[in-house]
Amino acid sequence: MLAKFMPAYYRASFENFARASQSEIEATLAGQNAKAAFPLQPEALFAWKAQLPEFQNAACWLLREVPDATLWSILLEYPIPRVGKRIDAVILARDVIIVIEAKTGAAPTSAVRQVDDYALNLACFHEGSASRPIVPLVVANGHVAMRRERTTFDHLIEPCMFATFGDFGPMVKQIMGGYPRDHLQLEAYAWDEARFKPIPPIIDAAVALYSNMNVFEIGHSCAAREDLLRTTERLVKIVSAARKDGTRTICFVTGIPGAGKTLVGLNAVHEREIREGGSFLSGNGPLVKIIREALIRDVVRRTRLTRTDASLRVQTFIQNVHRFADGFHKNDKIPNEHIIVFDEAQRAWDLAESQRAGRDLSEPEMILEIMDRHKDWAVIVALVGGGQEINRGEAGLAEWGRALPKFAGWHIVASPEILPGGAAGLDFTLFKEGDLDAKRVQVDDSLHLRVAVRSIRAQRISDWVNAVLAGDQAAALAIGESLTERPQLTRVLAVTKLWLHENRRGFTRAGLVGSASAMRLRADGLEPSFDFHRRFDWENWFLDDVDDVRCSSRLEVFATQFEVQGLELDWVGVCWGEDFTFDGSKWVSNRFTNKKWIPRKMKTAADTQKHQFRMNAYRVLLTRARQGMIIYVPQPPPSDQSRLHAELERTATYLTQCGAVEMNLTVAGTHTIQSTG
Repeated sequence: MLAKFMPAYYRASFENFARASQSEIEATLAGQNAKAAFPLQPEALFAWKAQLPEFQNAACWLLREVPDATLWSILLEYPIPRVGKRIDAVILARDVIIVIEAKTGAAPTSAVRQVDDYALNLACFHEGSASRPIVPLVVANGHVAMRRERTTFDHLIEPCMFATFGDFGPMVKQIMGGYPRDHLQLEAYAWDEARFKPIPPIIDAAVALYSNMNVFEIGHSCAAREDLLRTTERLVKIVSAARKDGTRTICFVTGIPGAGKTLVGLNAVHEREIREGGSFLSGNGPLVKIIREALIRDVVRRTRLTRTDASLRVQTFIQNVHRFADGFHKNDKIPNEHIIVFDEAQRAWDLAESQRAGRDLSEPEMILEIMDRHKDWAVIVALVGGGQEINRGEAGLAEWGRALPKFAGWHIVASPEILPGGAAGLDFTLFKEGDLDAKRVQVDDSLHLRVAVRSIRAQRISDWVNAVLAGDQAAALAIGESLTERPQLTRVLAVTKLWLHENRRGFTRAGLVGSASAMRLRADGLEPSFDFHRRFDWENWFLDDVDDVRCSSRLEVFATQFEVQGLELDWVGVCWGEDFTFDGSKWVSNRFTNKKWIPRKMKTAADTQKHQFRMNAYRVLLTRARQGMIIYVPQPPPSDQSRLHAELERTATYLTQCGAVEMNLTVAGTHTIQSTG
């Protein structure tokens, strides 16, 4: 799907802008607004009439006071595709990009977060802004809460500045005084036409797809995007062939954590060839609930529908796979869907777990049996994450391998990673018990996603996590040292929270995550109990702004692997627990008796499986960050005998030996976090 191109509504040199009549500019803005098919709101007209004279006065003043201002340009109403908003104004001065949010009335404190968010989107996703100084600026006559201090980690954008309309021009002159005059001037046309190249978070992508918007571009060079598009296009061809030839096909799509498997599935099921007969299923209950809530909020915001009507409209966009299976269990109904995309297919229930739910087949066998009822054609797309089975009854790929021999008429097209030895040595194969004939499998390299899209600035973080959990310290260190943004580590929870607070600019999200079995995190004020997590409003944790105390960015409640699997945050604090520690040579799983921790003895297959679940839980937790991650390893007081002091020390030491950078805290007027590495 080709992304629509949306340049600024108005673009001019400073000289032409200063000379233009206000009515001429307003007419241009209104005309471009009409082309973009946005309703022209009365408040927009009011804002233009109030702000344009102020902007033109500032331009005239700067042309008199700054010699090279004749070379500068201004753009008005510049669209940000990823967030569906428009920047009030952008000034291109030399190689500096000044991003302006103007408030003519009382300015809300969110103005700073808003303009920071615009600036971050330009820094991360806009080709014309890459490696340029970007300065967020709020222009308002009302009071705005400001954060003027510079933190150690503001690599991408400058601190937000503030000006009244009266001192707008002098503030721009002051900003530019800090940058050399001999730098080449940004060319307005080229900057305006430069591509946005966002890979959206899953929640944003789901909302965009539901609104028939695009989530990534075709024909634009970006390794992650090309990876996603290659797989999407292959799936469309497989579906088209099955429909044409009247065949049944199952596809296994694999990928490293954060590679965009869910994004590919959501995008594929909305392609023209699939949309009418396809459905997206997930066994990840929190993901289904959160995406549905995001869609409901978006529909209510964009339409006049009530929340109840919006809920009815979006309920089939993404379905819980367990509910889908229940709807066809013990009956002969043929589903309307000819194509189902099954997210997290490695988490499908085995026979024992299905029997607990009153079924007589494993979930893979049930899904195959249901789709096999079609007399003409059917396609199942199984999206599979390696090493991410985290709960009892999640059977992994082997359960699909046991079920498929019973369905001889199904073609199998699969990523090479499902073959023995694939997926970097993870337990990740269809052939675990040898039931499935390998000759039935058509291997297709385009069904494996190799490039991480979750992490904006640390593409190899998944490789680092795999090496850490494999106990390969040398490999982990080599990868860690190559990362642009290395994982941070601290022994103090307050430092973790401060680091997350100071990094979170604009509307980016931060959050604490930890293992559901890390029971002694309670001593740090983090509640791990199942009952608390079952009752908590996770949709508010993921979706609400920081004004809501349930929001993840408040850093008051940590999410476990069960709440965050398949989702992501911009900045993540991983809270380590005694349930999984490093003994100097290998990882050890521990269980808590409410008095002490007991190492799990690896005597049975069940012990091995539980240990693997624990390792997979930490794999999930360590791969949730889009921009940066800090790991908190507790350093409890010696008097607390319920804690594993030596084990936590060895774990922290091992993580730093693997390349995590240990942090400390210096207090000097304002808090500043410093690295020791």
